[in-house]
Amino acid sequence: MNTTPAGRDVQLLGGLFIAVGLVDLLIIELFPSYGLKLFGVIIPAAFAYPVKMHSPAVYFLIGYGFLFLRPWAWGLAVAYGGFGLVSEAMNQLAFGFHHLRSGFMLATTFFLCYLLWRRHLFIEPSSQDPTIGRTSEELR
Repeated sequence: MNTTPAGRDVQLLGGLFIAVGLVDLLIIELFPSYGLKLFGVIIPAAFAYPVKMHSPAVYFLIGYGFLFLRPWAWGLAVAYGGFGLVSEAMNQLAFGFHHLRSGFMLATTFFLCYLLWRRHLFIEPSSQDPTIGRTSEELR
């Protein structure tokens, strides 16, 4: 784990992603018959359960990656945010305007902008330190 204060905000977000993954898992278990709305289509309850399980899995992965500032976590979070925005936009078109979906889209957009701003925290360590990967003769 990064021992400097830089990146604590992202690590805190990682902990929140893990907590959200746990809550999402609990909701899925408590309401297994809920039909999932995804990309403008309602997935029937019988098929929705295994599809819904992707969400907590991705939240746990993003949370772990943010806690340890893994470079792949940034890409996963941006891709999943884009996935959510496209899906919710299609849901708006298919099922009509809904203030909760609009709020989700706005919050996701702000989160993605924040991730773009903090991208430098996820750069591979070898690209941050110019001495890594060089021979001792090159450093002289």
